[in-house]
Amino acid sequence: MRMRLIAVSKGNLMERTVAGWLSVVLPEQFLFLLKSGVFLCSSGVILYVALASSYPAVHDSLHNFRHALAVVPCH
Repeated sequence: MRMRLIAVSKGNLMERTVAGWLSVVLPEQFLFLLKSGVFLCSSGVILYVALASSYPAVHDSLHNFRHALAVVPCH
């Protein structure tokens, strides 16, 4: 048990943060699901802002790109 705690404390930032919040060592499968979920959510937010947002600064700079895709309605 002690060796596992040392390995997590030297691990990456996300593992240390989660271990600090919960004060427990999490299984690798759960960490994989957690990392995957964070990645997919952040990817979804980035795609939404880039392709579906009507925020003027983003819309104006990506206007031609959105029309070139032909699957993202602009108007």
